[in-house]
Amino acid sequence: MNKFAIVTDSCANISQEIIDAHDVHIMTLTYLLDGVEKAGYVKGQKLDYAGFYNALRNKVPAATSQATPNQAREVFLPILESGQDALFIGLSSGLSGTVAAVSQAAESLKEQFPDRTIICVDSLSATIGYGMMVLRAIKMREEGKTLEETGEWLDEIRHKALHYFTIDDLFHLKRGGRLSAMKAIMGSALNVKPLLTVSREGKLVPIGKARGRTKALDGLVDSVSYIDPSIDGTVYIVHGDCQKDAEYSADRIREKHKGLKVEVIDLDPVIGVHSGPGTVAIIFFGNKGRDV
Repeated sequence: MNKFAIVTDSCANISQEIIDAHDVHIMTLTYLLDGVEKAGYVKGQKLDYAGFYNALRNKVPAATSQATPNQAREVFLPILESGQDALFIGLSSGLSGTVAAVSQAAESLKEQFPDRTIICVDSLSATIGYGMMVLRAIKMREEGKTLEETGEWLDEIRHKALHYFTIDDLFHLKRGGRLSAMKAIMGSALNVKPLLTVSREGKLVPIGKARGRTKALDGLVDSVSYIDPSIDGTVYIVHGDCQKDAEYSADRIREKHKGLKVEVIDLDPVIGVHSGPGTVAIIFFGNKGRDV
């Protein structure tokens, strides 16, 4: 039996292979597409990313729903009953109520399991930004680190999980309340592509803009100069059904940064509801903390 269980939510964008190989427990988050609730993760099933993002392109109504303490309890109960402690690594509290719901569930389980411990890490990150933390937690567990040591390290390192991204259609940020209608109209008309990051508070913030898609992607690629290979030499490119743009970015990174590993992955639909099709994010552990 593992020294402690590792739990995350379905927005962490880690592969089924990793989940199976390391017995990672997944709390499934959900989204609404045209009023129908759908799971962001179903074990053993491949999501129809193309179908999902095509629906968004056609402006089908979409939304996300909050995680609940009951969902978290259902994940933790079998772990605690088996005699294990648990480490939860969740989507940024600046973007979701997931960590709050899990913390509430953990508190409610203390009386029932007084000898067990649940540590909740607010990643202050999104998608593979905290998926990287899950991967590091797996490694630390294999190295014999304790639950407490692992949780403390993740708290210290989370601001070095750097996210740089651009979106293609400003409609989705506007619908989520992050951009005024006038700015969305003007931005689209002028072909202005925003450059964004995740702040120290775990929120999405603009850091610049580029005229045209290629310049926006090149701006993302430039951010890789901040990578710290001593933590992890992998650069992750996460995309919302725009494989060609993701591969363009990957090729540019490989040209400029020999020796780095680059992985291209699909963006989870729960996050995709808010960023939309055409999202490209470049995420890695940096040699500095977040600037904003």
